[in-house]
Amino acid sequence: MKILVVDDDPAIRSLLLTIFSDNHEVSLLCDGHNAVSVLSDPNHDFDFVIIDYKMPRLSGEKVMELLSDWQNIKTKFILISGYTFEKNRFRYPNLVACLSKPFSMKELVALVEAPETRNASAES
Repeated sequence: MKILVVDDDPAIRSLLLTIFSDNHEVSLLCDGHNAVSVLSDPNHDFDFVIIDYKMPRLSGEKVMELLSDWQNIKTKFILISGYTFEKNRFRYPNLVACLSKPFSMKELVALVEAPETRNASAES
């Protein structure tokens, strides 16, 4: 599976690279502008994007808003943040979960590797 991690915190990027790189192909970006640029290419083949909610320049929330109108995007998203999320606040297509930091790495891995997300990614 191909995973894109977008977070302005280098420690989080490094941690997620360490967690996922043994079993998945992982790419790292440090801001939302780069994420929109990469994800706007219809030939990107990311199955999952793990993106920070609040970042300088362009937040993960704004990235989700921009991408929410794209009918053909099949990539799954997990929004992460140091802030607490209101339940059901976000209603973006393909948003699998919102996790508040510190979150459980086991929970994050389980979300990414769940059979239903693997099947959905295989169909794309």
